[in-house]
Amino acid sequence: MKIFRKNHSAVSETVGTVLLLGIVVIMISFSGAYIFAQKGPDDVPHTRLQEWRDSSGDTIYVKHSGGEPLYTENCEIVLNIKGEKYVYSSEDIFKNLGNESVWRLGEVLTIDAGNIWGINITNNDEIELLVVDTPSKQPIQKARLTKEYETTRPSLRIWITPRGEIIDTSGGYGDIRQIKDKDSETPNDVLYNTKDKDRPCTVYHPSLSKLNSSEYQEFDFDINPLEYGLDPEYTFSNVTLKIVYHSHDVATKQIKVKIYDADEPDGWVNLTEDLPPHTDTFKSEYYDLTNYIQNAEELTCFKVRIEGWAENIQKSVYIDYMALWIE
Repeated sequence: MKIFRKNHSAVSETVGTVLLLGIVVIMISFSGAYIFAQKGPDDVPHTRLQEWRDSSGDTIYVKHSGGEPLYTENCEIVLNIKGEKYVYSSEDIFKNLGNESVWRLGEVLTIDAGNIWGINITNNDEIELLVVDTPSKQPIQKARLTKEYETTRPSLRIWITPRGEIIDTSGGYGDIRQIKDKDSETPNDVLYNTKDKDRPCTVYHPSLSKLNSSEYQEFDFDINPLEYGLDPEYTFSNVTLKIVYHSHDVATKQIKVKIYDADEPDGWVNLTEDLPPHTDTFKSEYYDLTNYIQNAEELTCFKVRIEGWAENIQKSVYIDYMALWIE
């Protein structure tokens, strides 16, 4: 009689293979979980910056010219000047921007290296500048500022609004924030609805019956050309003044526009065309000032003065926006 025996060897091999495969799968799972749990590198902001230096002094300018805004707590500027390293910290950037935590498009940092670090920078000195994203320790932008860099003509087409004081002697009122509407890209006409009572405007009260040069509203643009990368000899192809205003009613008979000119005996030039009455809507008027402002140096003292007269007392001229287009 034959005795039949069960062969367990095949079963043992199969079980062993399954167990081994399970161990491998578990190990791979743990490895994958560990790898994907690791924090990846911080995303460096995609920001364009423009850097230049004052050829006649020790000042360096850095302008946010496009891309993402930068949080001041997350960036610093490292400079290599004459082989020495200098750090302009996040706190310095914060204070330079007027205690603003965000560095936004168009804002310019002014770094006075001579005053901060006691450095005398000459035209032959090369400056290496590195804007660093501190969380990732990666550069946002690198630049080398040389004498040749300064001679490169910048491409500039921009509206500049007043940054200095508004002086009113007519009994009206004004604040710089009231005329800083959103800048346009080109000097196109814009109409505004007078029913918009919330629109912030300056208010000028014309003199009664005749012009009185002691009653005016004056706008100081307070322009520093170096903040825009312009040396004093930079020349313009187009300089245009834009004023958006509303003259309330027909009782206002004349609105004159003056610009400051240091070469004039009394300091002021009357523009040939008065502002026409706009009694229904806010409208834009433009003045070509290219013959008056021919280079960047002439921007430094640019001011505008409004004078007018009306038949009745306490008439008003509302100025919604004023800006200078340069290119």
